[in-house]
Order: sequence, then C-alpha cells, then structure tokens
Amino acid sequence: MSDRPARLLWVFFLAYFTFGMMYVLGALTPDIIAEYHLSRFGAGFLGAAFYLAYTLCSMPTGLLMDRVGARPIILLGVALMSVSCLVVSQAHAYMLILAMVFAVGVGVTMLQTSGNPLIQQLDRPENYHRNLTITIAFAGFGPFFAPFVLTYIRSTGRPWQRLYLFFAVVCLLVLILLAVSRFPQRATAGAEGIRVEQLGRLLANPIILTYALGIFFYVAAEVGTAFWIPKFFEDVHGVPAAVANPHATTLVAKAFPSLPAFIFALFWGMQGVGRLVAGAILNKLGSRRVLRVYSVLALVALLVAIFGSKNLAAVGFAACGFFTSVMFTLIFSGTINTFRENQGTISGLLCTAVLGGALIPPLEGLMGDHFGMRAAMLIPALCFAYVVGLAMLGRAKYE
Repeated sequence: MSDRPARLLWVFFLAYFTFGMMYVLGALTPDIIAEYHLSRFGAGFLGAAFYLAYTLCSMPTGLLMDRVGARPIILLGVALMSVSCLVVSQAHAYMLILAMVFAVGVGVTMLQTSGNPLIQQLDRPENYHRNLTITIAFAGFGPFFAPFVLTYIRSTGRPWQRLYLFFAVVCLLVLILLAVSRFPQRATAGAEGIRVEQLGRLLANPIILTYALGIFFYVAAEVGTAFWIPKFFEDVHGVPAAVANPHATTLVAKAFPSLPAFIFALFWGMQGVGRLVAGAILNKLGSRRVLRVYSVLALVALLVAIFGSKNLAAVGFAACGFFTSVMFTLIFSGTINTFRENQGTISGLLCTAVLGGALIPPLEGLMGDHFGMRAAMLIPALCFAYVVGLAMLGRAKYE
C-alpha cells in the first residue's frame, strides 16, 4: 500500500469535479443566443465542439499515454483547460469561444482518458470500481454546482464570460496540486494498449458494433436532453431562460438560479447521486437488470418531461438525470467484460463513440428552429429507445 499514492485520489476527485463544471454550456446557451443573435442550430455547436474533442482525441491520447505515461498527459490536459478557460473569459467573438470550448474538451479528454485507468493504481485493486464510480460522481456534481456560480455572476451584472475566469483559476489550482503530487511509477492504461490494426476486424463483431452504437446513442441522449433544458422551458412553458433573477437582493437569491437553470443543474446533480448509490442497487439487482430498468425509466421520464406540464417537466428531467447515472458504465463494462483480448482497442472504440454528443445538439437545434423544442426533444427520446432495445436484446456478458 505504501507505493500507492492514495492522497492523489482526492486530487482526482477535485479534478473531475472541475472538468464536470465545464458541462454548464446548456445553462449558458440562452445568454449566448441572445448575445450573438444565434439560431438554435448555431448554438448547438457549443455542445458539439466539446464532444467532438472527445471523439477526435480519445484514441490518440490512449496511444500517447502508452508511450509516455499518464502524468505528462494529465498535466498537459489540465494546463490546456486552464489556458482555454482564460481565453474564453476575455473573448467576444463566437468563433473564438467555439474554438476554445473545443480546446477545453481536448483537455478534459486528456485528463479523463489518462485518469480513469490511473485511479486503479492509487488504492487497493479491489477498490478500483468503487473509487472510479465516486470519481465520476464528482464529475456529475460539477455541472450541478456551476449554474449557482453563474447565477451569482450574472446577478451582480457581470457577463457570463466571468464564469470561465473562475474555471481558469480552479483549473490552475488543480494543476498545481497535480504537479506537486506523487504519481505511481510509469503509470499507464495497463499492459494492453490500443491496436489500430485491429479496428476493422473488431468493428465487424456484432456485439462491439451494437454496443458502440449504444454508447453513441446514450451520450447523444444524455447531452441532447441536458443541453436544451433551459430553452425547452422558455419555448414550451414560457419560463424565461435567463439564469439569474435581476431583482435579487439577498445573497441566497443572487446565487439561486432560475427554474430552467436549476432543473439543468438538477439533471446533472441527480446523475451524480445515482452514481453514488449505484453500487448497492447493482449488488441487489445485477447489472443487466439495472440497465434494463433504468433505460426504460429514463425514456419514460423524458417523455413525461416533453409532454407534461411545467411541474411534470421539472420532475421528469430531474428523474431522467438520475436514471442515466449507470448507463454509460454498464454499456461500457458489459462490452469489455465480453472479450478477453483487445480490450484496450475496444475501449478506444467505445470512447470514440461519444461522437453522438457532438452530432445531436445541432440537430436538435435545427429541429427546434423549424418545429419547436418539444419536437426537438423527441430526438434524444429516440436515442434512449435504442438503449432500451440494447438493454433488452443485447448479448454482452455481465454476470
């Protein structure tokens, strides 16, 4: 145990919480649309830029990590996050903001791709799944916390860009803590890395293909739901999507977001809660059954949010966040558990499949421009429907 720097695990909790805050883009969308006179389609590229970085950089990061180890990749990723957030805090051109959001996504990809396997080496091996679940739960609490900071900034009359100055400072703090921390010797993703020459053969495997599509459609559904929550409330229920109350006088009122922004925050917060309690539920019901139940309930919750009243929409979106909590990890782990070879390459393929999160927000925006946000939200509902089908009929091995 002495050669396992367990204290570094606490730094990773903070690091994942920090990059989780970057998912606040959905709460910023109404301000950005108004400031730059964007269509919903144009605004959707904010979410696309962030997740496109995951798609393009996951496998190259894995390959590079196998060569140089996790520590330099993680430090470079957090440094890139800090610098990019600093640029956004001073930027006024939408295209520059879009480019920096992509750069933030690259940094987050570098941190997460290197950090997930590294966590196994920071504590006893039997604690890996628990520690990884807790760490990823912190990533869920980040976007719950960020709208409160944004609300306070906006209620004091400052522009939304100042939120990214706060992000830059926190990233710099994380970078310093990581730089002075002791890492395991030559920590990498493990003995087996990504094998580019195996990609074509693996993609021809029906289990890998269908579960990679499961990741694609799950991430599309998650991002497509959360990103457009504020605009959905504004367009469908007539609730102003501005995050702050301009007439707030007390500190609590200045820090508490509007209903659309709060439900956006609650979606992610409930996802974090769901991850924390997932262990007990999985132990009792089993992975396959939980995936089936949660995928159905996530779809039902979203449909309630789409077609229900304002109050039902609030409950539905929050519940949908909770039921998404285990989907990614169960789809991912089920695929990896099915194969004893090429796990590193399969992992890279699954990470690349988060492309769904890049494609769906602009598509929803285009649908919203022409047919309204209620019709647009049917797109993530269809994506959840694929996950339901996969959960019911998929042949991955769990138990």
